[in-house]
Amino acid sequence: MRVAREFPAAGVVDGKVYVLGGCLVDTWSKSRNWAEVFDPKTDTWQPVVHTECDVRDKWMHASVVIGGKVYAMADRGGVKFDPKEMSWESVESELDLGWRGRGCVVDGVLYCYDYLGKIRGFDSGVWRELKGVVGGKGVKKGLSLPRFLCGATMANVGGKLLVVWEGRGGSEVEVWCAEIDVERGEGGELWGRILWCNVVLKVPEGSTIVNCAAVTV
Repeated sequence: MRVAREFPAAGVVDGKVYVLGGCLVDTWSKSRNWAEVFDPKTDTWQPVVHTECDVRDKWMHASVVIGGKVYAMADRGGVKFDPKEMSWESVESELDLGWRGRGCVVDGVLYCYDYLGKIRGFDSGVWRELKGVVGGKGVKKGLSLPRFLCGATMANVGGKLLVVWEGRGGSEVEVWCAEIDVERGEGGELWGRILWCNVVLKVPEGSTIVNCAAVTV
């Protein structure tokens, strides 16, 4: 990258990596390179024209790719960038109000973990709670999520929703993980079925989950 960044937004579209924000626009170079694109085929970074972008904050708290567009959320408001059309738009107010924390997209639905301790999905312009994953009717005994997931983050792994959070195990921090099969039900409801849930790692006390990403090795 041409400028140093901290907490930028990023997304991959058509094999290219787009990075937005993470730097102040207090110099000509940072203003010009607030948005950049990396082409792995040519191993080069290039600035992305963003004169139509209304949000040029330093810290971008969340980002995903939906329908070939990069969505990036700042403290107030967010933007969506269409690399094919090279166009910028503000995100819908409903999406802005409901998107809290880190999220991911599964089958075109944006999932995130909100401040009320619920996994919710944004589909067809509406936020809906993901049902079937916390103890209650229709939830298989022994396969339900806790009421509160500390440091929760998530990723799309093979079309499944993978949720990762922190637990306490004596003097260590337990990293918990659950794999969830998600689907749309009648009336647009979102349902999840937990395939497995367990501790996958123990790390020293004081450690925290910063991010979660799916990679192909």
